[in-house]
Amino acid sequence: MTTWRSNTSAWASDGATVAGADSSKDGADRTDREDAGPRAILRVPEVLIAIAAKRGGAGLAELSQQLKLPKTSLHRLLATLEHGGYVIRQAGLYTPGPESFRLSRLIGQAAPSADFPACARPVLEWLAHETGETVMLCVLSERGAESIYVDVIESEAPLRFAVRVGNRRPLFSVAAGKAMLAFLPPEAQARYLDQTDFLQFTADTTRKDEMPDLLRQVRETAVVLDRNGIVDGASGVASPVFDREGEVFCAVSIAGPTDRVAAHRARAELLVLQAGERISRILGYSGDYPPQGEGRSPAD
Repeated sequence: MTTWRSNTSAWASDGATVAGADSSKDGADRTDREDAGPRAILRVPEVLIAIAAKRGGAGLAELSQQLKLPKTSLHRLLATLEHGGYVIRQAGLYTPGPESFRLSRLIGQAAPSADFPACARPVLEWLAHETGETVMLCVLSERGAESIYVDVIESEAPLRFAVRVGNRRPLFSVAAGKAMLAFLPPEAQARYLDQTDFLQFTADTTRKDEMPDLLRQVRETAVVLDRNGIVDGASGVASPVFDREGEVFCAVSIAGPTDRVAAHRARAELLVLQAGERISRILGYSGDYPPQGEGRSPAD
């Protein structure tokens, strides 16, 4: 059961260039020296990430411009990576090699997603500290009709929102549920809207006819405010979390008294959005946040 408890809300130049015929050479030499030292260690993953992100392969000139590396330095690094099997060069383009895929597989096996929801706890604690409100992490229920609270950090404010781990709520009635529903495949959204009985818990509970436009908006912004959705006087803000395959995995949200959440809405939305992306990165998601152009709402 959702409760209100009374126990202070906290919302808490690289330098000038030198003119002259040798200035560019001096700069290149300096970069070469830097890339021959400790900085070179960090250049390796930067190069591999840039190559992996370019479908079809990336050329030397393109990589040089993107990474702001002299072609001579980059060429030496690429030659070393090619010799080690981390990149392959074909028709002047570099693509990931077998050793890069082996490394990716090993890293994937060690991903912290196996420790979910514990891996998200530091982000939840940060969000709780920044907002002073109750913070929750929710997943979809087995049939995809409810959100289930898997971790909760309760606010220390005198008047606060309280919910227990394991409690369930209909997706349409809470911010976290809407955040997850918005990023489900269109057929799953359509099935949910068709099969769900939209009970009016309060006068502000979202109605069925309001859902398509709402889901479309949430898909664009990756943040949703639910005002008095299931309890009068309680509002929440939520953002989706994605796994390494780019599928919605869970949602992070805050909740508190409606007036207090409304007074700090802009900051709350920004912080929750940041939390959603941070947890997504922990789970191995590497794409744009939120994903762009992936799927359409059933009303489109």
